[in-house]
Amino acid sequence: MSEQRTIPAPLGGKVVVVTGAASGIGATAVEVLRAQGATVVGWDLAGTPEAGPLDLTDPESVQSAAQAVLADHGAVDALVNCAGVITENLPFERVDPQDFLRCFNVNVMGIVHASQALHPALAAAGGAIVNIASQAALVSLPDQSAYSASKGAVAALTRSMAIDWAPAGVRVNAICPGFTLTPMAKQQMTPELDAAVSRRVPLGRMFETEEIGAVIAFLASPAASAVTGVVMPVDGGWTAGEPALPMGGAE
Repeated sequence: MSEQRTIPAPLGGKVVVVTGAASGIGATAVEVLRAQGATVVGWDLAGTPEAGPLDLTDPESVQSAAQAVLADHGAVDALVNCAGVITENLPFERVDPQDFLRCFNVNVMGIVHASQALHPALAAAGGAIVNIASQAALVSLPDQSAYSASKGAVAALTRSMAIDWAPAGVRVNAICPGFTLTPMAKQQMTPELDAAVSRRVPLGRMFETEEIGAVIAFLASPAASAVTGVVMPVDGGWTAGEPALPMGGAE
């Protein structure tokens, strides 16, 4: 009788902090990371079982939360920056400048505050950061100038962080999800939108949050030890090009 071998959990023994952990991609990331063996601490404005409400735009609160994680767990091996906000769909000329500030304060400065607060621990662990950007960082989406600009900043910030923190052994990457079926997206879904997106995406469909979570877990794990500075589309090929153009067949 052959001896059974136990395959170790990819993130066994690792401590991971996830922002925006109460809903959407962040909530799924928590589940996927735990399933792969990680101890996960969730941060969210709405509060989580691991931590009370945390405002990522307040650097002092974030610093206190970081100290609490270290006091409880002794280390942090990875940070997943999922927290984000989006604005009402409006053409650029009608967007309130305060909406730009709100998007940047949460989507960009939230990453800055969390990453800086946890940098010493991540450097000590040779850890990893995974930032959640958006396909809106790579291709324009109508009526979402504030959100798109903030996610473009996340992509640029990711590359800068990767270069600056590589000497400390901290890897920094970003994921740019395409149309993902979060609870909020499902509420807003119409048959017309579903059909339009499915026609535009080469793989022909929208994506489940678990599919994004799997990529997050890979980039946070030692399996991605040589990967840093990558801004990765996870969009079914949307940013690769226009599918099914009527070019005509070969003669």
